[in-house]
Amino acid sequence: MSHSHREPPVPSTPAGQTPESPRRFSPRRRILTGISVVAILTLGLFGASTLLNSSNTANALRGHPEVLRKGCTWDSSGNFVQNCKVWSESQQREVIVQIRASSGSDSGVYLLDGMRASESRSAWTTDVQAAKVYDAKADTTLVMPVGGASSFYTDWDGGAGDKNTVIKQETFLTAELPGYLEREFGVARNNNAIIGLSMSGGPAVTLAERHPEQFKVVQAMSGYYQTDNPVGALGVMATQTMVSNYVNGVVNMWGAPGSTRWTDNDPSKNLTQLADNGQVLIISSGNGFLTPSEMAKLSPQDQLSAMALEILSAVSTVLMQLQAKQAGVSVISLPNYGGHTWENWGRALGDGKDHVLTTLRNNPPVTAKTTVVSASGSPDPEGPAKVTLAAKKAAEESPALDLSGLSARGSSASESASESASSSAESSAVESSATESPSAGLAPSAVSGSESVDASVPESVTSAESSAPSAPRLAPKGPASSAPASSSTPVPSR
Repeated sequence: MSHSHREPPVPSTPAGQTPESPRRFSPRRRILTGISVVAILTLGLFGASTLLNSSNTANALRGHPEVLRKGCTWDSSGNFVQNCKVWSESQQREVIVQIRASSGSDSGVYLLDGMRASESRSAWTTDVQAAKVYDAKADTTLVMPVGGASSFYTDWDGGAGDKNTVIKQETFLTAELPGYLEREFGVARNNNAIIGLSMSGGPAVTLAERHPEQFKVVQAMSGYYQTDNPVGALGVMATQTMVSNYVNGVVNMWGAPGSTRWTDNDPSKNLTQLADNGQVLIISSGNGFLTPSEMAKLSPQDQLSAMALEILSAVSTVLMQLQAKQAGVSVISLPNYGGHTWENWGRALGDGKDHVLTTLRNNPPVTAKTTVVSASGSPDPEGPAKVTLAAKKAAEESPALDLSGLSARGSSASESASESASSSAESSAVESSATESPSAGLAPSAVSGSESVDASVPESVTSAESSAPSAPRLAPKGPASSAPASSSTPVPSR
């Protein structure tokens, strides 16, 4: 039987198209396909960049003061204050920072301690309960670094004392601590205030001058601001030696007196930076006359010290007010009275609170480092200057800056300080730390050798506490922090 071989049928093809020819899309369809591919790639790249560049602030637990952060403990002062250990790479050690979270905002207020700062707790939680002054309604995170005695809150060129201790306070406060606060508490890096007193009054101003992108406003109380001169250098050496036995501090901190580093860290010589960036300076001092409550807490010797130190600070403060106004700085001068005590500083903290909070809420961040582009998309060479000018204008127009004139005390003092007398007053008043006694930077209770947490809380705190919401009762009064109570005995840096 024969079988015929049959070829498989050839599929039919449309006219004008061979089997080998690829399928062709219409021009319109090709365009739509291309657009779809570009859109998908764009969305993918946008999503990836969002994941890679998302801010830690968005992921942080902002607010919620009742929530104890990982690795922190509740402080014995209550008021939602947490004791947190923050690693300082520059100093190769952990630094205790006492923190009270905001109610929901991303702002922060840094509170620096005095010359005899304890290594266990900040005096802002013992001698003045700052968390009661800046209560829940203030809605800002309080940041109270522990320690820093005799450090002037700066980066030292060399080691301090016989142990050659590494001190990099500026690096810690401006480069290391902000990242921790952003991750754990949702604090923005560009919406902060800084407050200092006595030894830390001048350094607080310097830190604001050197880091305008971090601090919008600075408050200085009973400070000494003209340090770049022989009297200022002598005061630094005397106080550091007396308090912390840092006999080498006058050289190891900023190099030889009279060097560029001393000029760079003299707050009175760098005020144009505050003016150029539209930052706000809040400044005050007592008048040197002790209140009855201050006199009741101080021994006769410490009374003399508290009066002398505050009178010298008052002269330095008046000079600073004149220098700041001449430089074009937005200055708020707060009237005050009393001696060089925590009662004075607690009162000033309450008086300056509204100005600090209004500035944080209303003034734009200092964005001198922001790249501004023109309408065509190219960098605008005049962009930084325009942004800085806008920030300065906003600062001048802010309700916080209602400069209705200096207080009666400040005005009369300013009028009496003539141009011809300012130079001699500066040389005699600068950095009263030259004669600072062991009571400098101490609360009245600490000077007398006994500690009372509420001893220096001003009357304004009582009203603030009574108006505070009941939420803080949910925060545990315990377990109390394992950190020991603040001591009036100076603790050398470790």
